Amino acid sequence: MPTITALEPQRRKGRLNVFVDGQFVIGVGEAVAADLGLRVGREMTADTLREVAGAEEVHRATEAALSLLETRARATREIETRLKQKGYEEEVIGTVIEKLRRLDLLDDAQFAAQWVESRARAGGSRPVGRQRLRTELFQKGVGKDEIAGAVEQVSDEDELALARAAAQKKVRHVPADPDALRAERQKLMGFLQRRGFGWETVKRVTREALPMPAEAAWEEETDFGE
Repeated sequence: MPTITALEPQRRKGRLNVFVDGQFVIGVGEAVAADLGLRVGREMTADTLREVAGAEEVHRATEAALSLLETRARATREIETRLKQKGYEEEVIGTVIEKLRRLDLLDDAQFAAQWVESRARAGGSRPVGRQRLRTELFQKGVGKDEIAGAVEQVSDEDELALARAAAQKKVRHVPADPDALRAERQKLMGFLQRRGFGWETVKRVTREALPMPAEAAWEEETDFGE
């Protein structure tokens, strides 16, 4: 019966080379070796080798996922997509996702809340509105309920403050020429809409940031399509 004859450390810390009957068979993480009880003298059947290989694949995929989570919080779909791109099978990915959830390292509701908190800051570099937040979270694969729960934390007052902050960063001066002013207002409205702010908020903030002269104020309703 084939038997493990040596477990030798690799140059890479935390990994071992497994030798069976004097021949290298597989490299594994120390944690995998410990979990499966690998030791010199243990028999290594074909079934055992498949079990070791499967555990090592899950271990590698888990390490890859943890590396992604070290840079920032991520949605479940993001982790699944990145692991799939790295060539891991669906079964392995599913095992990793469940493991991360059990460890409270993967939680889409928490991710959505953190995403909204970081993006919906009036003092941030790119303030955005609720619709933009919904779109961003949807694109990251977050579910509708999780998105709704996170975005509802942004009140109407919050959205107005965010839109004002965005407009302040965009508007550098108020043109004196009425035609130039109208053009700037149209640009600002388009900019705020692309940032995900609601139409009523867009109109209000545009009026505040780029007010029309008193003599041209009667034209303002036409400018806004009212």
